[in-house]
Amino acid sequence: MQTFLQEIATDIVRQYKQLDKLTIVFPNRRAVIYFRKHLAAHFSKPTFAPKMITIEDFFSEYSPWKVPDKLLLIQRLYDAYHEAVDHSGREREAFDKFYFWGDMLLRDFEEIDKYLIPAEQLFTNLSVQKELDATFDFLTDEQREFLQSFWKGFENNVSANKQKFLSVWNGLLDLYTLFHERLSAEGLAYEGMLQRSVVENLAALTSSEDRQIVFAGFNALTKAEEALMTTFVEQYNAVVYWDMDAYYVNNNVQEAGRFFREYQKHDILGKTFTQHVPSNLLSKKLKQVADNNTTDELHPDSSIKIFGAPDPVSQAKLMSQILRDQLTLGLNPEETLIVLPDEKLLLPVLHGLSSAVEKLNVTMGFPLSATPMFALAELLIELQISRRHDHFNHRQVLALLGHPYVVAADFASANEKRKEILKHNWVHIPKSFLATAVDIHREIFIPIEPADVVGYLRNITTAVGAIASINDLDKEYAFHFLMLLNRMEEIVGDALPKATAPDSRGGTTRRQSAFKSFLRLLRQLIQAQKIPFSGEPLRGLQVMGMLETRNLDFKNVFMLSLNEGSLPASAQKGSYIPFNIRKAYGLPTVEHQDAIYSYLFYRVLQRADNIYLFYNSETDVLGQGEMSRYLQQIIYESGIPMSRAVLHNSIRPSPINPITIQKSPAIRETLLKMNEGNEYSQGISPSALNTYIECRLRFYLRYVARVREADEVEEDLDARILGNFLHEVMEHLYNEIVEQKGNRIVQREDIEKAHGRIDKLIDAVFIRAYRLDPEQRVDYAGQRIVVREVVRSFVGRILLNDKAYSPFILEATEQGGFLYRVELSGTNTTVKVSGKIDRIDRKDNVVRIIDYKTGKDQLDFDSVESLFSRDARRNKAAFQTLLYALLYHTNKPGTERLLAGLINRINLFDRNFQFGFRMGKDYVEDARDLFPEFKARLAETLHELYVSDTPFDQTTNTDTCKFCEFNELCYR
Repeated sequence: MQTFLQEIATDIVRQYKQLDKLTIVFPNRRAVIYFRKHLAAHFSKPTFAPKMITIEDFFSEYSPWKVPDKLLLIQRLYDAYHEAVDHSGREREAFDKFYFWGDMLLRDFEEIDKYLIPAEQLFTNLSVQKELDATFDFLTDEQREFLQSFWKGFENNVSANKQKFLSVWNGLLDLYTLFHERLSAEGLAYEGMLQRSVVENLAALTSSEDRQIVFAGFNALTKAEEALMTTFVEQYNAVVYWDMDAYYVNNNVQEAGRFFREYQKHDILGKTFTQHVPSNLLSKKLKQVADNNTTDELHPDSSIKIFGAPDPVSQAKLMSQILRDQLTLGLNPEETLIVLPDEKLLLPVLHGLSSAVEKLNVTMGFPLSATPMFALAELLIELQISRRHDHFNHRQVLALLGHPYVVAADFASANEKRKEILKHNWVHIPKSFLATAVDIHREIFIPIEPADVVGYLRNITTAVGAIASINDLDKEYAFHFLMLLNRMEEIVGDALPKATAPDSRGGTTRRQSAFKSFLRLLRQLIQAQKIPFSGEPLRGLQVMGMLETRNLDFKNVFMLSLNEGSLPASAQKGSYIPFNIRKAYGLPTVEHQDAIYSYLFYRVLQRADNIYLFYNSETDVLGQGEMSRYLQQIIYESGIPMSRAVLHNSIRPSPINPITIQKSPAIRETLLKMNEGNEYSQGISPSALNTYIECRLRFYLRYVARVREADEVEEDLDARILGNFLHEVMEHLYNEIVEQKGNRIVQREDIEKAHGRIDKLIDAVFIRAYRLDPEQRVDYAGQRIVVREVVRSFVGRILLNDKAYSPFILEATEQGGFLYRVELSGTNTTVKVSGKIDRIDRKDNVVRIIDYKTGKDQLDFDSVESLFSRDARRNKAAFQTLLYALLYHTNKPGTERLLAGLINRINLFDRNFQFGFRMGKDYVEDARDLFPEFKARLAETLHELYVSDTPFDQTTNTDTCKFCEFNELCYR
């Protein structure tokens, strides 16, 4: 195989004797490097070489202007806009909000100049004209029709959106003119502006040109490039080498040859085409294989092999596997190219090939936005947005402590802090806990103001780069991010948000808004940032993006991401120039972009011998991302023998079998360990027994296997947390009464005094629960307000009922240590049951066993038997409270009537509040009456758990599975 650049090198050596008088212009720098290699192959010793440059450098040679980076250009455009267009007198629009459509305007101005469009005519407001006058006589009838169809909508009525469009449109010419003037005064220009200036002054600039000019490998020319080439061909006998194939040039249906067909008809450039157009692509059509184009069977003799994979990463893995296999069979890496239309696949591809390829060169930029460094920066700014004074939100804190760079800096410290935060359910964490001796922690967990954000990010980025354990690639990420920060500060430092004073917008502060503005700007800037990978460009296996393949040919080509949206890439970014106007003036449209990508696709294949094409076989959830139209074209139109295969796993759903755990000796031993300890050992709790009765498998997973859900901070204050808060407030409230009085008799006046301490006690509970600073006032916001009001309401109502019930003796609150022992028949085993009782009080020969509940637990049950059944009518709360009553009576036997019951939402706010359970239709007047049956059934349940061979199986009542933490494991 002879490549395009080899053909040119051979021809130039044959045609030209004085190579040092030759200037060869290429579309990109990569072509220059490869051409230099091929040219050197013709000489045995060093000789004078021609000048080899890109088209951009060629233009720059004829202009005194310099092209700065995009950030500086948009900053200059920002200043010009507020002078030329925005005359409202209002405060300037923030730079971060301007950047998006400032970028869009800059692209429009680039295209206007590169395509030599007269701006004064383009930006003319034609909405009030009935027809296009002689001013536009240079337009074709079709172009006039496009203009008329757009402006016709403005003739009769102008909506608010149209009026807004016109107001900006009418100022664009002034902005365009002022922007040009400002840049030229500084000796600067954007690329289109420079090219237009060169073309408009070609006659003067090229009159002394004595070099032979060669243009090589161009396809879709801008009007400025076309004018430049035309001038040099016509006046200075420049030579043009076109890189094309007869397959798409000679077929009017093929969009890949669109531009070549246009240039063949050009008065000047048409003379540069040879009569014979090479036919490399169709040379692959060596034989016809019947019905081979659509078969799913892989034929090794086919020059084109097509593979479908279910997702992008699977493509990368499959490609890596095939390439590794081919390397073992003798494939030459230096003759091999991997093309990645989707740059996000670069890392999966590199990881897949790391062990198989010794030398590898990447000729494409990796997006800085896809690096861990940018993810860290986003978290850092979000940390500052969500902080309250010197307390940081757990979401960002935990994410930062788990970030690979923070972990790499000091794993032990980061892990210890994570455990502590999760253990205490710490929603807002103080700086004093986080900013410890670890250097990077001290840099991260400090409160800053928006004016200091660049310095803050710079310090942390520098600290990341100094971490010894991170690899060189991560240090490269840090270096490029640091350069971006420095450039931001240099160019738009004055425009960065600095406001810190609070405003009145519903609790939002200007400080938070300023941080959000900075983050928005950073996200926009980083989209254009690519990390260039350095390597040996002429050695090893090559990995390139689509645009980088221009003019380069390889024997073996692996191309991924052949799906719509990747190739061709999604439609171009927004423009202030509507489609019809673009069409009328010959500015690039979607069709133009598609023709370019189509050419790039066919061009990289036309000289290759072995082609491997990969695509996603599964579309996304919206049905988008189907096979690329280019891939479908070559399958169904080319007639080239090719093979196809789709990587897939057969769908063989496993039957959902019941899960059953038999009681092994190890399990029985674990059960007995739950019973070990001293007199105050927990034993088996009422909640564990409740779980066992509801679902044996859930009991096994939770208490025997000790499977736990992943720890996380619970910021949502659910019913469980609400109940805990209520329990704590009631416990501390009555303990204070007892301590102050020195006895346990609660009088009416004691309860009246306690009302004034409710808010203080709620504050204390919040401080303990969330580790808040006790010296500072509790900040109630969001759900905290709701919880405070609910707890306050519950406590207030409990005290109201207690006042009506007073005086009474408060025997205990949160009473633990009571044990109930059950001798298991037929064994020497005694099982202990224990639990913690919310409240015990007595009055008039009645002892009340009280359980506080914040939910809607029912106050009635059918029978004692129903409490031990596994159907939907079982009352868990009644079972638990009666077991508490049994614990109390066993440890403090007496003759008092024992009344067990709940205080919950159902009865607490009832005017006719009555404490206790109903069994059937009657209230249970004395729980002791139920104990004989309750004890017998409890013994049966414990015997089944500890002695019998009854396995741990799933419940048949699936209603209990709805909120079970193990329902996904059971497929319930």
